[in-house]
Formats: sequence, C-alpha cells, structure tokens
Amino acid sequence: MRSSRMVGLLLMLLAASVDAAALRFSLVRTSQTLSSGEYAWRDGGWVQPPPINHIAVLIEHQGSRLLFGTGLGREIDAQLDSELPWRRKRYGAVRPVRDQLDRDDLAVDRIVMGCARWQYASGLADFADVPVLASQEAIRYAHDATPPAVIPAQFAHGVKWQPLRFQRRPYGGFKESLDLFGDERLVLVKLPGHGALGLFLTLEDGRRVFFRGDAADGETSQKPLSAEVLHLHDARLQSQLGFYPRWIQ
Repeated sequence: MRSSRMVGLLLMLLAASVDAAALRFSLVRTSQTLSSGEYAWRDGGWVQPPPINHIAVLIEHQGSRLLFGTGLGREIDAQLDSELPWRRKRYGAVRPVRDQLDRDDLAVDRIVMGCARWQYASGLADFADVPVLASQEAIRYAHDATPPAVIPAQFAHGVKWQPLRFQRRPYGGFKESLDLFGDERLVLVKLPGHGALGLFLTLEDGRRVFFRGDAADGETSQKPLSAEVLHLHDARLQSQLGFYPRWIQ
C-alpha cells in the first residue's frame, strides 16, 4: 500500500502544472556513486545496493533561490586528495551545481547546509560569496571533525556562516524546527547527530516532500514519517521525478 501511495504521489508531482509564482524545486544531480560489486543482505536475500545520487535541491520561493546541500563540486578530486590521496574515488563523472546553474544564468541567494560531511559540502567552494545557513552543531562539526568525515579544504575559502536558531516546536515527528519563510512552506528540522538537517517542502496544493541532509541509517525522527510525505532519499524515486532542469511544483 505504501509503495502504491508513493507512485501516486510521484505521478501527481510530475503532472503538476507550471506556475512561476508557486514554490518549486529541482533535484540537481552532480554525480552518482559507482557500484563496488559487493552485495548486501536485505529482506531475506542478497541484493546489489542501488546507486546513490549526489544531489543538491534547488528551491525557488518568495523571490528567493536557495540550495539545500551542494553535492560534489568543481574541486572534489583535489579536496579528497588533500587528505586521502590513497582513497579510491567511487563517484562517476561530476557535473557541479555551479556549472549547471551558470549555463542558465541562475544565481542562488543562500545555501542551507544539510550536512557538513565531505559528500555534501564539496560545492561550497563554488559559491564562496553566498551565505551558508547551518545549525550551530553543524558549524562546530565542520570545524572539529577530522577526515574522512570532514575535509578541511572544503571550508578553507572562508565560509559565510549564518547560524540557525531552532525553536522547541515539534514538526513531522521532530522535536525542533524552523519555518524558514514564516509560511510553513519550507520547514527545517534537526536530525540526530553532527548537526544534520532535514527539510520539509509543502507545495501549492498541499503535497509534502522530505529531504534529509545526510544518508545516516536508522529512524529519521521519533516516529516514522507520515505516509502522505514523500521521502526523496531513494535514487529510484529521484530518477522518476527527473533532474534539473526539470522543476517540480
């Protein structure tokens, strides 16, 4: 039943009409992980893990354009080589967010740091002059954590941090939240550990989608997300929606 509801939600998303005034988002794929050839035991059998997309979420709302995460950036190879030159790079061809947006003459006003780990923060250096909104915990983690979790070179340009102030206001099963625009259309929530964030988007007709800033295993909240919320963490669901320049609203 849950699978059929997800498919229905996806079809509704794809069928949504284009309205420039409405909140809209686009999944910007910067790369994919490469298969290691190893299998994992799931649901009583051995399966090959699906590919993982390195995604940034491009969002337009109230005349503002922002990114949730950055994906892999222009300097990802050099960034990893600065600390882990021996480590095998498991990602494929990289198409940085900045390159894709520059092609269409699009600029972003702000970046929301969903997670400070290397695979999510790589593209910060490509937007060196853009303010970066993050939780206090994520900022501390970016300064204090060590490789391979965090790569200092990704922050060496001098990030324009803007600490977020969360409220003790439950939302979606999470204890703390922040309504970014004050209209409950973009609501940030704190995820367990290292300051990572989740993002709920509510579209014009009431449909809700959820993005998490990291790929940590386990529960995303104190209780499972509502069945009406489309959790866009799975590469197959992302592919069904499509990638930038496709917009969803």
